[in-house]
Order: sequence, then structure tokens, then C-alpha cells
Amino acid sequence: MSRPRPLSAVRLLLSALLVGVGALIGCDDSPRPAQKLPQPPALPSATGKAHAFDLERVARGLVRPTWVGAAPGDRDALWVLEQPGRVVRLADGERKVVLDIGENTTVGAEQGLLGMAFHPDFARNRRLFVHHTDSRGDTRVLEVRIGPDGRAERARRRVLLAVSQPEENHNGGALEFGPDGRLYLGLGDGGGAYDTHGNAQNLDSKLGKLLAADVDGPGPPRWQVVLYGLRNPWRFWFDPALGEIWLGDVGQDKSEEIHRVRLEIDEPPKNLGWPVFEGTASRPGRALTNPDQIQWPVTAYPHSEGCSVTAGLIYRGRRLAGLSGRYLYGDFCSGTIWSLRPTPKGAVDQIRRERAKVPQLTHIGTDADGEIVLASASGELYRAVAP
Repeated sequence: MSRPRPLSAVRLLLSALLVGVGALIGCDDSPRPAQKLPQPPALPSATGKAHAFDLERVARGLVRPTWVGAAPGDRDALWVLEQPGRVVRLADGERKVVLDIGENTTVGAEQGLLGMAFHPDFARNRRLFVHHTDSRGDTRVLEVRIGPDGRAERARRRVLLAVSQPEENHNGGALEFGPDGRLYLGLGDGGGAYDTHGNAQNLDSKLGKLLAADVDGPGPPRWQVVLYGLRNPWRFWFDPALGEIWLGDVGQDKSEEIHRVRLEIDEPPKNLGWPVFEGTASRPGRALTNPDQIQWPVTAYPHSEGCSVTAGLIYRGRRLAGLSGRYLYGDFCSGTIWSLRPTPKGAVDQIRRERAKVPQLTHIGTDADGEIVLASASGELYRAVAP
């Protein structure tokens, strides 16, 4: 969510020494032809303003909430993640800690309890999945089961994924079940700046990827790459009506981008371009893996308007006529919220800036009725209401 730190002087010195050693041992430094990069399209940007909804605060005093939404079969409650490692259920003015893994969670600007997903059959099997950075700062995806007392059963926790993280930033965040029944996870490129470790275009690395796994089969799940070329996919969402992924990738220096990609599980993974492209701006000296698989963002906004995109969802509730069928997203730093209209063949138009703002916006979710709820790292939750 936060901006990346510049490379340390030590790392720069080591890089220079390695280059020098390579020259001394006779590495092949003959010139190679530069990769011809695909030509990006012109992207639409916001052209108007709107007042489609206002905000009503529904909770305050939470500790850096990173997710808010509803659990299947639990209509009267909102469930919230707190970054230090707690899952909290809010109902009838009361707060109940369902899971607390704070003792095993590292908390930082981009570390902590980052994502949660309910099993589609949660109302019956009580299976809950969380993504956090463990006490060593590495990625963990856990499965837990909620017991009869409404709390997670410690004895039934299961680690589904463990990935080492070389840096403190770019840990990704979201967990979501897709329309194919698999569990999806977005992971950043491993941190630093400009994909320091070369993970995003490396198909042998799980970093800089959107991964998916069948968590209902026997044995440990097998995680497969669905999208690569990602910098830091903090939030994504599936449109089950069209089988599409809407994903926000947090940018480096220039822009924040929104992608709309058709889910095609039998096709090769698609390439979102980082670090060769940030938005549609290219950087010299880096090469694309499988350039024919490139997927351009459908829109982007410059850092004059924000610095960390929080991707959202398409509103299909009943109370906000001015948002019906529109995709909603925002920015963590500026608090600005935009909406746009999806068009046929994977494009968008009618991008507009909404009047409502949520500083430190971390998540856009829905309650049990499909109405919009929003989380702010300042500790507050909001509900979108008719203006």
C-alpha cells in the first residue's frame, strides 16, 4: 500500500561490484538486439464528476482494518480484518474476536493480516482462509475452521502456502474464491524498487503473480500461475457473471492501474507487463516473457491524483441507482473514489470521480445484501448510502 523505499547504498555498491567481477571473469558483453516491445493503447481517464452516494460511518476504533465484508449464511454481521492479526465479527453493536494470530504476525506498512476469503460453503463447513506475513516476514496462507463457539479452532489450522519474502514491501494482499471454485491469491514482486529481484517476469517464482489452487482436493494444494508481471496486487475481484478478474496493481513512480482480464483456466498465464511497463509507460533495459500474452490495463491514473490503488467491484445492489452496473475503485493515499462503466469486449468508459472520499482506503466490499461497505486504515468502516 505504501510507497517503496529506494534501494540502499549497500545494495547499489554490491551491484556495482558484481558487474565488475563479471567483467573480470570474461562474461559475454557483446551487444544483443533489444526486444521489440508491443505498442500500448491509449487509455481512457476520468472526464467527469458525480454524486452517486454518500458515506455513513458504521464503526470506529478498529486497528488498521484491511478488509470488510459479509460471511455466507451470516446476514446480520460484518466481518473485519485488523492488520495486527485479528479477524473480528461485528453484530448488534458488539465485537467478537474470531481469530487472533497476532503472536505469529509481523506488522508493518505492508505487512500483517492482509486478506481473507470465506469458503463458498462456509455456512455449512465453517472454513475460513487468511493471508498474512508471519513472524519472519514471510507469506503464509492459512485455513482455519470456526468452532461452535464462534471462534477459530487452534488445533485445526492448516498452512496452505509458504513463500519467502526478500523485502518488507510488496506483499500483495487479497484472497478470493473464483467462479471456478479455486482459491486465488495476489502476491507482489518481492519488494525493493523496480522489481529488484527479477520475480515478476520469472514464471518459476510465485512472486509478482496471481496464483490459484484447489483447496478442496486431497493433500497439499498445488498453486498455479494465472497472471504474472505484477508489482503489488493489493486488491482484486471476480465478476462471476462474465468470468473476469478486475485487479488493481499498485504503481512505482508514474501511475496506478486497473486491469480487466477474462479468466481462461485452460489458457497460458497472461502477462500484465511489470516491470517492463508501468501502466503504458515502458522502461528500457528489461524484457517481457511471452510478449504475445501482454494484457494492458483498462485505465490508469497518475501520481498527481494518488499513489496506491485500492481495486473494488461492480455494484449490483438495489439502493444506489447512480452506481448500478458500475465498477468502483479508489486510492489509499488521496482517498479519491472513481467509478466507471464496463463496456463490451473488455473495455471501459464514462470514468468519473465520485464526491465521496475515504482517506486511507484499504478495501471496498459488500454486506449480505450486496450494498457497499468500505474500510479505512484510520480505524473506521463506512457504508455507501443514497445521497
